[in-house]
Amino acid sequence: MLAIVLATIAAHFGLVHIGQWAYDEFAIISSYRDTGWSAFSERVLYWSPRPLSEILIWMYAWLVIWIRKPLIDPFLGFLWLTLLSVPLVAFAQISRTIRGSSRRHVMFMALFGFGLLALFLLEHSPRALFYTPSVSAAYLTTLSAITLCFFQLAFNLTENHLGRLIAAVAMIIAAGSSEVGAFFAVIFAFVSLVFLAVEKLRGGSHQRPIGWYLVPASVGVSVLCLLILNRAHRQPALFRAVEYHNVLMSLKTAVARFISEVLTTGQRLSVRGILFSLSLKACFFISARYCCLSSGVRVARKQTLLILALSIVGTTYFSVAASYYGYGGLTNPWHQELRQCLIVLFMATMAVLSCYWRAPNLSLERCEWIASISFAVALIAVLPSRVPALIHDYKQYAVCVERRRRSWSSGFADGNRMIWWCPPRGRVADALVYPPGVYDLQSRAPGVLDIMHFFDKQHLEIRAWTGSGAGGHGDSQEGLW
Repeated sequence: MLAIVLATIAAHFGLVHIGQWAYDEFAIISSYRDTGWSAFSERVLYWSPRPLSEILIWMYAWLVIWIRKPLIDPFLGFLWLTLLSVPLVAFAQISRTIRGSSRRHVMFMALFGFGLLALFLLEHSPRALFYTPSVSAAYLTTLSAITLCFFQLAFNLTENHLGRLIAAVAMIIAAGSSEVGAFFAVIFAFVSLVFLAVEKLRGGSHQRPIGWYLVPASVGVSVLCLLILNRAHRQPALFRAVEYHNVLMSLKTAVARFISEVLTTGQRLSVRGILFSLSLKACFFISARYCCLSSGVRVARKQTLLILALSIVGTTYFSVAASYYGYGGLTNPWHQELRQCLIVLFMATMAVLSCYWRAPNLSLERCEWIASISFAVALIAVLPSRVPALIHDYKQYAVCVERRRRSWSSGFADGNRMIWWCPPRGRVADALVYPPGVYDLQSRAPGVLDIMHFFDKQHLEIRAWTGSGAGGHGDSQEGLW
């Protein structure tokens, strides 16, 4: 079972080379090239107060400018490997507390950790969150940091200094990478203080260090304050809705949408969709529970797990509310993709919490069988639809790479005209397809001016992929100039 999980992750990871730039990459990198630090400070202070992810994008931008290549696969590969290393960090810490662990214990520990990452990819379509550099720099980094924090908290690793340090650094990275991470750091600190106050009122005397989550919370508060003070009033309404810049209406409307996203995996609400989503989550919950029981890992206290669960729920809900408040509605599908991953993390947290209730005569062998069967059922539910999509994208792999090479060669060629060859649409690593046509500096089509500005061109021809054409390139138009 573990081999299938790892193969699934590897199959998705292999598609990073055909990830694509969106509008933001052309616009941001052009601004850094033309105005340097002033563009960076303007973005961080007034438009995107995410210091850590913006530094990542800044470093990536200057490498692209220097090498004159998109460098999509090295950048995305680094971010993917960061996420994939998260369970390994936790396992290295856990191994210190579980001496002489059997091979089967380690296997189920790995199945829990990498099964969680596999469900990030399989529970919904990964798309931009995993395959677009500017999106991944902010949101995949956030997901990696929150997942690292999850492992530190769920498996009681914050009871020692190293675990608290890793969790604190993870929350600082999350808070400095996106507004979602800032929500998590602030909500976790708030809920922790509430539980601590309640415990004090009940006469509890156990002293716990609190600085390790208050420092990340201060970073989160700073990010959210900059968003509210500098970004909110600059962001025009994308939807004509009463929720735009209305706190109460945004919070109210977000309740129904939050419930909808919990019940489904991103599709429209339907009886079939709800049943499929709940069945998949139930299978993962059972598998995660019995993987923990099979691994013999000492889980955190109930209070810690409740704080973690409430923090993830609060982060997901406020992410929805913030979208309504800032835009008047839901926008940017990668926000929804990230929320689906957070919902998976919530299910994993509840599965760990459920380990406190078990039958006294439950054998280790039975736990292993239940964990394996339930995870197999979950994979059987999603792989039949995902495998054809992966095969489709791998068949288009060479075409995507070749059309990107031709586009960039045309962009850096002499003259003021260029051709952009759109890649075929993917089913997993989906590409942003620009509307085909001929454009100049007076054009208003989304993104085309950013492409011309990046390559310093005055005329742009965009050719759509038709699935045919000489040499298999699928050019829809020839010789317009």
